[in-house]
Amino acid sequence: MRSVVALLLVVLCFVTDFSAANPLLNINTEEKVIYDNILSSKNSEKFILSLKPLSNYYAALSSYPYRVKPLLNSFDKSGWYIKPFNTLTFKAFYTDADYLLLEGQSGTYLLKGFNFYGFEDGFISLGKRSTFYYQLRQIYNKDIFRNEIFRLYWKFKFYKFSVEIGKDNVNWGPGEYGLLLSNNVPPYKLIKFETEKPLKLIGDWKFSLVRGWLDENRIDISDPNILGLRIVWKPADFIEIGGTKTTMYGGKGRPSYKLKDYWDVVVSSKDNVSGDKFDNDSYAAYDISIYIPLKQFDIFKLYYQEAGSDVNAIWQEEDSGKLKDRFPFIFSLLKPAYQTGLLIAKGSNIFRFEYASTADVFYVHHWYRYEGYTYKGFSLGYPYGRDMRSFLIKYLRYFDKNWLEFKAGYILQPEEFSDEEKRTYFSLEYSKFVNNLLEIRPFFRLDYIKNYDTNTLPTQFNLTDKTKTFITLGISTFIRF
Repeated sequence: MRSVVALLLVVLCFVTDFSAANPLLNINTEEKVIYDNILSSKNSEKFILSLKPLSNYYAALSSYPYRVKPLLNSFDKSGWYIKPFNTLTFKAFYTDADYLLLEGQSGTYLLKGFNFYGFEDGFISLGKRSTFYYQLRQIYNKDIFRNEIFRLYWKFKFYKFSVEIGKDNVNWGPGEYGLLLSNNVPPYKLIKFETEKPLKLIGDWKFSLVRGWLDENRIDISDPNILGLRIVWKPADFIEIGGTKTTMYGGKGRPSYKLKDYWDVVVSSKDNVSGDKFDNDSYAAYDISIYIPLKQFDIFKLYYQEAGSDVNAIWQEEDSGKLKDRFPFIFSLLKPAYQTGLLIAKGSNIFRFEYASTADVFYVHHWYRYEGYTYKGFSLGYPYGRDMRSFLIKYLRYFDKNWLEFKAGYILQPEEFSDEEKRTYFSLEYSKFVNNLLEIRPFFRLDYIKNYDTNTLPTQFNLTDKTKTFITLGISTFIRF
């Protein structure tokens, strides 16, 4: 027995690599600094980058690879090997807020007092075309102490496509956060089929198809499912056009579908037909990004997205024969949400401004009426949920590998009430590389809120007449092998 164990240890030593990362691995959607660098690179206008997570090899697009490579350890080694520990992450926060959402951080929230998050990840590289990844998470606050498998997936590449099976999340669209699917929620069980490299036909095309299982007990319908499709066309370097369609369906007490039924789910031809088994909660969006070639900037990008929680369309049974008020001629988006923004970068400076708004009935539906379009209390789309307007300013300044990020936000919600909550926040985060292995990030955030909302769900409100000020302090430590 001892000889067998010794042999296994010898084999493990030969196949273990502590200094590499498979290029097919996903860059996790909450890795905001990596994505900021990729999206703001000088040549980013040549690529379709609005289907996140991106694979590791996209990090090589950065105009300043010395900023990105330490965050990924490496992004250029395939082959057969095991890396049992890739990164150890420890995050500690103290806040006097009863509840605080950290937007776009894959289901990260804080409760009053001390909060701790721990992450450990690793992977198995299975040659040039396949990889297996895991990420564990520990949460500690005044209410819970939990260990969990946070992410877990197998990814396989063939020709220009890839299949991913496991537990992960996505962030779709040109903005900081997706309107229909975003990095605001924790990873969920999914199967994903998408293009790894663009298809060529009068420009570049990419798509992603996701089928997800949202396993949780809810007040409305427990254990619903999510189906999402995004298609992006880039006919030239200066323009990108995208379309996104998502549907929440199924769950306990709701109809299930056979494989042949999924076309009706995708096109939503029978949404809002009372009593029909295809009456689901569907959303559609289109977006356009324009890259303006100004010599003064590495990148100057303008983007706009419009989404609807209902569609007036010729293929819908309820709209058959109706052509009024449709654009472009065959459909129009109803009960809309909007997102528009600007991304500018030059050398050591990256700046983003973003505005978003959602209608009062966005992210809720007559079947999914309470939790609505959420998972584990987090909006599947824009972080703040329905019936809101938000303004975001983000500035990232580099000092060699180290950086300082400033964020400011203003959120009004819900708009249907005259005494809507008005939240203003400012945050500062600084990154310091102590050496090649160790990075430390201190964090500060100030929230000032009028008409404080005590309901933490992004689809429900319980407004008060109270004014609150919250201070949050934190420090994160990253050890990369």
